[in-house]
Amino acid sequence: MQYIVVWENVSFHRSAVVQNWFHQHPHFTVLYLPPYTPFLNPIEEFFSAWRWKVYDLRLQAEVPLIQAMEEACDQMEVAAIQGWIRHSRRFFPRCLANDNIACDVDEILRPDPARRRDNV
Repeated sequence: MQYIVVWENVSFHRSAVVQNWFHQHPHFTVLYLPPYTPFLNPIEEFFSAWRWKVYDLRLQAEVPLIQAMEEACDQMEVAAIQGWIRHSRRFFPRCLANDNIACDVDEILRPDPARRRDNV
């Protein structure tokens, strides 16, 4: 059975130790997300939203860190998480086709629909 691992381009994912492990385990294929595409990784969206929720709980002044992290996690809405996953999935075919999608985040700022590529 062949397994596909999709990773972002963080440096430790490309380290010699990791590369050697995958070389020794050929049933795994690694695909790297294009640079500057955090929107393809729903966990990045989660961490960003979660961080702001922790911050809004007035960390250290009123709420200890662990308590703030737990409360913020409880505030995360399932619909938001599902939305991040749906959004990233829309780009996967273009990512697998090696399209240059690094600038697509900025496309929502352009009002001309003919110039947008994110609704493919």
